[in-house]
Amino acid sequence: MRDANPAGPSGVGRGPRRRGVLFGLAGGATALLPGTAVAQESARHHGPRAGTVVGAVAAPDGLTLSADTVPAGVVTLRATTPDPAQQHPLGLIRLLPGVSLDGFLTHYRQAATAKDPAERRAGLELIDSEARYFGGPAVTAAGGAVEVTWILAPGTYHLLDYTTVDPAHPERVRTLRVTGTSPQGRPRVAPHVITPYDDGDRGRYLTAGTLPAAGVFQVVNHTAQLNEVMFLRTVAGATDADVTACMEALGRGENPPVYPFTGVPTGLTPLQPGSSAVFAHSLQPGRYLLTSFISNRQTLVKRAFEGMWQLVTLR
Repeated sequence: MRDANPAGPSGVGRGPRRRGVLFGLAGGATALLPGTAVAQESARHHGPRAGTVVGAVAAPDGLTLSADTVPAGVVTLRATTPDPAQQHPLGLIRLLPGVSLDGFLTHYRQAATAKDPAERRAGLELIDSEARYFGGPAVTAAGGAVEVTWILAPGTYHLLDYTTVDPAHPERVRTLRVTGTSPQGRPRVAPHVITPYDDGDRGRYLTAGTLPAAGVFQVVNHTAQLNEVMFLRTVAGATDADVTACMEALGRGENPPVYPFTGVPTGLTPLQPGSSAVFAHSLQPGRYLLTSFISNRQTLVKRAFEGMWQLVTLR
């Protein structure tokens, strides 16, 4: 589940825009810029993978998987997109007993498109309580492949392309069946940790200031709500003050005095509180904003706009 105001962002500024529920229900997100970085993804960069690897291709006309049934245990989703115009955020969910996929998607659309804050909150409460969110790869054509690895128990899961989560667009939802009696295998080794956490009413990240541009990361969500880990490249010389001014302006629905970013975000889509996942990417070295574009469930403002971000260097 992602959260980028699919209901119709206000269109101000030049900031990151994504369509879907978890990324931006606050409004004020804007059109994605075409990415400029070209990443060379490979198993050499991402390290060895045990278990089952499933390929996912997020095309403009729908989502496809290389397999729809896998054994329980270590499963890696390797996602790419040929779409040069749009980011495709993919998320793996598991519906709770008694919840239908159509019902969930209907509530998701309510949360994403409702203009009334009370109706939007009601939709968010429904979708937050109807599914567990395992995260997933947010991919762009320029950013290359992104991998996410889990240990999955037997059951039925759904992979969503959050660009359009709507019962009228079944081509953006795929079902993954996990078979067996118990998970087998060991977790993928991730030498670097990124931990979103709450610091009072503000979200923060606990991680090193310098991270590998081609690396494998363990993400553990220690916040009280769904959150994500997105990397957005900054322009040369961008400062904390530039980012602060930009985010505060976007949060007010205004054009920012400076837009200190280039390209579009990639990374790990919304992850359940208390849960973890491993993701791997291969980006060009440089300075990046580490952030979350999910709407705060209390304020309906994107976490990035409220200061949940950190500048990091990828080498």
